[in-house]
Amino acid sequence: MMSLTGSPLTAFACSSCERCAQHMDPWFQLNQSSTAEILPCADPRCHRGCGNRNLATSNAPCEYEQRYAEGSSIRGWWFEDVVRAGSQLIGRKMMGCHSEEKDIFSTLKANGILQLAPGISDTLLAERDADVIAVCLADYGGIVTMGGPNWSFHRGRPKYIKMKQRMNSSIFAQGRSEILVPLTSISIGWHVVPIHGETTVESGTTRTYFSSSAYDSIRKHIESFCRHRCGLLTAKRSCWITKRLQYFPALRMNFGHTFRWAPSAYLYARRPGGSWMLHQELIFDFRQGRLGVVPAECPRHFARPIEVLWDMNSQVALRCV
Repeated sequence: MMSLTGSPLTAFACSSCERCAQHMDPWFQLNQSSTAEILPCADPRCHRGCGNRNLATSNAPCEYEQRYAEGSSIRGWWFEDVVRAGSQLIGRKMMGCHSEEKDIFSTLKANGILQLAPGISDTLLAERDADVIAVCLADYGGIVTMGGPNWSFHRGRPKYIKMKQRMNSSIFAQGRSEILVPLTSISIGWHVVPIHGETTVESGTTRTYFSSSAYDSIRKHIESFCRHRCGLLTAKRSCWITKRLQYFPALRMNFGHTFRWAPSAYLYARRPGGSWMLHQELIFDFRQGRLGVVPAECPRHFARPIEVLWDMNSQVALRCV
């Protein structure tokens, strides 16, 4: 899974894991890599990975543990190895071998998590102009471009809003990275729901979360709008059943600039996907501290992609499914 926020590490299931699930790929065979080196507690880069075990001078593996808000977690130990993306040599990088996966991580097809954001850690593509990362998600798959936006998909000009990156200084700390933007209100038809303060843009979460009062107000106004338009049926507490999705209202989100949030994005049918990020390209410009948003025809991928694309301008494009 690609991560620009949340986890400060790149890590995946390894063959030594005793409490890992089966994923789409076999577990990584660390003992078959002639270039892999396990990071020991005695390594000065292991700031907090040995806990209170007084192992600061030992060869015991330097460990990590990452917990997430919904209750899932991963833990394991650090190693260093040579990394390639397609035919391109990236170099020696720090990564993690899972020794335990809990809750959501044990149900995922993906073998692990790939941290791309600069400044959080020694990311895998740090030398590839990865301080500008563009993410274009369709309802199935999409494309991620390091180095700048992918103009060929755009249906308009990007609008930029101020973006703040808040992070932990150590890749071994038990913290998280956040990308913060100012959200002031959400409009549904003529109704305006005020939102005060900053909100987090999260690349690894399917749903969009609001305070209870804001959520209740947004839902009430959507249901009021749809009373005679959407053929609306309420099922259970958080689901709507309809065959007239196109009649649901678009939400207008005010970040200083106003962006349209289409019903085909904020409503989804039993499938994963970053709901606010669908059908537009988000340009994470860490260099200038800004986030660009533009409607886009993002490419769809139903089969699993296997290649990394390199263009003439040294940008990197990762196809995602």
